Amino acid sequence: MAAVVPISRSETLAAGLQSLKRDRNAAPVAMAALAVMAMIRLSVLASDTAPAQNPPHPPRFTGISFRQPPTAMVRAVALESSSRDTCVMILGQSGASSIDSGDPHREVTVSLAACDLYNEARDAASTKLVDGASLSARNIFLSGDYLLSPGAIMTASRSLATHASPAADPYAGLEMPAFSGCTRKRYRLDARKTETISPGVYCGGIEVAGGATLNLEPGTYILDQGNFAVDDGSAVNGAGVTIILTSRNGSDYGRIDIRSGSTIAISAPSVGAAAGTPGVAFWVDKHAPAAADVFDGGGTQQINGAIYLPSRQVMYSGGTPSGASCSQLVARTVTFTGNAYFQHDCSGAGVSDPVPPRQIAE
Repeated sequence: MAAVVPISRSETLAAGLQSLKRDRNAAPVAMAALAVMAMIRLSVLASDTAPAQNPPHPPRFTGISFRQPPTAMVRAVALESSSRDTCVMILGQSGASSIDSGDPHREVTVSLAACDLYNEARDAASTKLVDGASLSARNIFLSGDYLLSPGAIMTASRSLATHASPAADPYAGLEMPAFSGCTRKRYRLDARKTETISPGVYCGGIEVAGGATLNLEPGTYILDQGNFAVDDGSAVNGAGVTIILTSRNGSDYGRIDIRSGSTIAISAPSVGAAAGTPGVAFWVDKHAPAAADVFDGGGTQQINGAIYLPSRQVMYSGGTPSGASCSQLVARTVTFTGNAYFQHDCSGAGVSDPVPPRQIAE
């Protein structure tokens, strides 16, 4: 049965400490950090209490030992009142997802404003926060456990559940559109040029480099056996757009590679749009191999709609607190390499969400 900690941050972190004790590979310093954080009392609401503001971050501690960890109180909590607002969903049932810049001097913040995170991976410590990273969400549903390094902070404003039952992929029923021929082959725009292109089949992919600006007219862009690549200093704009990476012969699937310093302003088609897939901005064929896709646009990367990459390992950094109002990432695994901000004001946008568990109990 799932372990749920709806009452307080001290219990949340104690539960995390207990899960680390079961993981013989957990580093002692990470266990010490969890224990220290477990002594700091912060409010986390149960679903049957009145809403309140998210608690402030506690002080950061490192290198402090803990001898007698507190016991976490875990009780059943009904979640019928939870809406279906999901910002991040990790589909892979093995492997770890993490928040880790790779730079010990750079602290990464991942904010899911009033929306949820699901991680279907069942491994011990399948959700890792490294080097002072922070993660905040409304509900955090983990099919495995989590690990926090010294100074890392994980905050759930409503409930944190570990060993939770996996939720269904909300986009599992999507079917690739039929296509034939090539509108363009190996399309590349560079040398600071600006161009507007129409929906169609782009065999060999789309590449924007050298400070160029590409404008996409509304509709579906099928990249057959090619990458969607945007280099530093380049820009791509498009409203009512769905970008699909697939392969007509089942081989040589492309990758998404959005580099730091690029500017991305893309929104998915809304419900009732004449063209494109409602709610979906980026979509990689589920039959594509488990390659890495990179979304590293940072604060100049604004994507409204779902990024649906069911077979891919995603490296992600993007958004701003006041940027995209309807953002969602669904992938096999996710590593947040820089600050990331998600919001889920998606009324009429066509975005799909998993059904939250009606009840989780110890």
